Amino acid sequence: MKDELSDFRTSIDNDEGLQSKRKLLVMACIIFLALNLTGATLEEANTFLFKIKFTNYVGLSYLFLAAIIFLTIRYYSYAQEHHSKLYNYWSQRLIDNYRILYYSHEDDDPKGLLGKAIDVYIRDEPGISKAKYCVSGIFKRSISYTSPGFDETGVQCYFTKYIPLTNFGEKWKLRHYLWLLWYELAYQSEATFKYRENLDLLAPYLLSTIAISSFIFKFEILNLLQHGT
Repeated sequence: MKDELSDFRTSIDNDEGLQSKRKLLVMACIIFLALNLTGATLEEANTFLFKIKFTNYVGLSYLFLAAIIFLTIRYYSYAQEHHSKLYNYWSQRLIDNYRILYYSHEDDDPKGLLGKAIDVYIRDEPGISKAKYCVSGIFKRSISYTSPGFDETGVQCYFTKYIPLTNFGEKWKLRHYLWLLWYELAYQSEATFKYRENLDLLAPYLLSTIAISSFIFKFEILNLLQHGT
């Protein structure tokens, strides 16, 4: 796992497309925050051949706002692959926790919290021993695993099966699901603050949100700063 994380960090650092979009987004956010919260004005911009003087501050603000939204979307498209890998790392650490799921050598029954939701046996479905934790929407969680089967031509292949965790029964109840969400929150928080690659990817989104909020709530923030001083 450590080698995989090291290679993953290197791939982020060497992703020139991601880094260029990150720099543009961060620079635009910082300038926009300075214009909104410090009272600074952008008088001239040197475009190599001539200079432009800005007189319409409102129009300039909307231009920066549109640019930040566009750059955020562009940054997300470049970072999406890295987000998927980060999700795989923390979700795998979650499901590898023996309190969440494990199999004993004495029998084939799943143990741990998720053992109450799994109603298949490892002898029937060997793929369940390498189950994956899936987040498919707001409060929609499931377990996926590969299962052998045959296609229309009779050739053996593997299918992905899912066990929804929002279907409650005699063993798997709402309180167990809420405990699972608590564990998930703990592992996501650990991934965010313990591993630097998470903050490297998430920091531009946070800065973008702050910059956009500074435009929407500009007068409230300025009043708060004035009364605070």
